[in-house]
Amino acid sequence: MAGKSAVRTESGIPSARDAALAERAVGKLAALADEAGPVPARFGAAAAESVDIPTSAVRLLREILDQMARGHGVALTPLHAELTTGEAADLLQVSRTHLVQLLDAGRIPCRMVGAHRRIRAADIVAYRRETETRRRSALDELTARDQELGLQ
Repeated sequence: MAGKSAVRTESGIPSARDAALAERAVGKLAALADEAGPVPARFGAAAAESVDIPTSAVRLLREILDQMARGHGVALTPLHAELTTGEAADLLQVSRTHLVQLLDAGRIPCRMVGAHRRIRAADIVAYRRETETRRRSALDELTARDQELGLQ
């Protein structure tokens, strides 16, 4: 594919027909996403065109279709993309003000472009993973304490 890729591609909210098609496709892709090697796919009239698709791309497609089947819109952002504070806050599902506080505290790296902050999408994903790991660890600790006290 030639040219500059878009920073963010959004599918919008799927129609009922698209959600139903996505639901059927998810089931068929589930088994293929677990394969070790590339997945062969056929396209075009009478499936004349053949292409091998990396398993990682099949997994991503399965996740996209799963979200569409649930009636959710999907946004795709390359990890190398730089985001505005508003875009980054949207990805983290926090307010822009809270995100700026995280940036100012050094919890998420950013760079300044003039008076504006730019945040790499990869850094947002890393922060989200780190936060989720801490959250799970805290929940596991609380569950263990409950079990020690016989509250479960």
